[in-house]
Amino acid sequence: MAFDRSKIKNVVFIMLDTLQFNYLGCYGNETIKTPNIDRFARQSVLFENAYSEGLPTVPVRRALMTGRFTLPYGGWKPLAGDETTVTDILWGRNMQTALVYDTAPMRLPKFGYSRGFDYVDFCPGQELDHTTFENEPLDPALKAEDFTSPSMVWDKDGNMIDDDSKQLLDEIGCFLRQQQHRRTEEDQYCAKVMGRADHWLQKRRDKNRPFFLWIDSFDPHEPWDGPSVWKNEPCPYDPDYEGNPILLAPWTPVEGRITDRECEHVRALYMEKITMVDKYVGRVLDSLREQGLMDETMVVLMSDHGQPMGKDEHGHGIMRKSRPWPYEELVHVPLMMHIPGVEGGQRVSSFVQNVDVTATIMDVLNLLDTEDGVSDHGMNTYGAEDFQGISLLPVMQGETKSVRDFAIAGYYGMSWSIITEDYSYVHWLVDEDEKNSADCVEGADKEMSEEMWTCTAGAQVVVPEHNELYNRRTDPFQLKNIAEEHPEIAEELLQKLKLFIGELRTS
Repeated sequence: MAFDRSKIKNVVFIMLDTLQFNYLGCYGNETIKTPNIDRFARQSVLFENAYSEGLPTVPVRRALMTGRFTLPYGGWKPLAGDETTVTDILWGRNMQTALVYDTAPMRLPKFGYSRGFDYVDFCPGQELDHTTFENEPLDPALKAEDFTSPSMVWDKDGNMIDDDSKQLLDEIGCFLRQQQHRRTEEDQYCAKVMGRADHWLQKRRDKNRPFFLWIDSFDPHEPWDGPSVWKNEPCPYDPDYEGNPILLAPWTPVEGRITDRECEHVRALYMEKITMVDKYVGRVLDSLREQGLMDETMVVLMSDHGQPMGKDEHGHGIMRKSRPWPYEELVHVPLMMHIPGVEGGQRVSSFVQNVDVTATIMDVLNLLDTEDGVSDHGMNTYGAEDFQGISLLPVMQGETKSVRDFAIAGYYGMSWSIITEDYSYVHWLVDEDEKNSADCVEGADKEMSEEMWTCTAGAQVVVPEHNELYNRRTDPFQLKNIAEEHPEIAEELLQKLKLFIGELRTS
């Protein structure tokens, strides 16, 4: 059938936290099993070059909810009262809205990321909820040190290595306290979130009205506790591994602390968790099909960011988001869209930013050109006039080959990067001379110590001393810095980056 806005009634947005794009079969991973997401990709438009611009968890969602970039304006912070969100725009229209989530950073006090949803179902227990359970008695059979490698915690003399070791054990202990009563795979966080989302779809919504459903799953975020960990069985992606399951690793550099073999095992556990997430995402997708909703529902599936997972191309020497480093393994995200009437099976190479997802949703709902106003009943209404995103419908319908010539990414006040077809360039806002030259951007002169800029315990604002340039065609995972060899290219990209962010700040 041909694309017809009037026939699309609903939107389902599925966010999977910390899912690296190249850990999916549809993005070329030949080892991992993700049959449900791969099937969805075959029936959807897959974007090969989607990038999150402001990182990590909270800034990405602010951009998605508001359709506006965050990198030039602010990092990890609440929604402001004067920021217009998707649910603000949908308020007062014939559209019921629902949020089902377990992403604890969205629920931080006064952060306001559930604002405007008619129905909100929060599934507690994920990261940042841990301290709720810190006084729970822990089953003596469960010991934190049994869920990480001893070499990450103790030195050769049996002494605790440092405070990072203690914090790691404390973090694992908090997690075990709240999860010690887990019995089956259905107790996994993702299973609960997807099950409760499907319950809303089948039992709670008004089936005579269109809907917007935002499903936000913190999995496959760490801890890397796939089903094998709780069954005390070998990891299916690493059955020969001998040693403790490494449910969490320190936020220190891996060199000298985590062996290559242990890093490999962590990645296997991560893959297992992604396969589990795929299973429960599949149940929601199957439910939409069984209810006959796919022909009238736009479905978006994406992640907010990836995850550093070890040395070299896996993570530039760290595990977890413990440094404000906007490298490929973190900023390049999977993105797929099913839109009734738009040909599925396409693979789009155009650069895409997360704000473009919001613009596309509003375009499909025919609300992209709406403006703020007052209803007939004297109530304020809101439009998308402040959006900075670009609708992706033209590129999906073959009207144009691309919507952007490059993408940007970074951490507010700490790092920026620009990604083009040929190169990627990373600019660190730490050297005083460089900070002073960044006069077009708010945050260039800020202290490098936001109270919370990521939800990873023990994270530190440590960045390289020099800006970096990489050949994206021959070195896609940014391993050989060629900035000194090609200073003219580095300078050109820096100026393009500054100009673009400066333009954003005036729009």
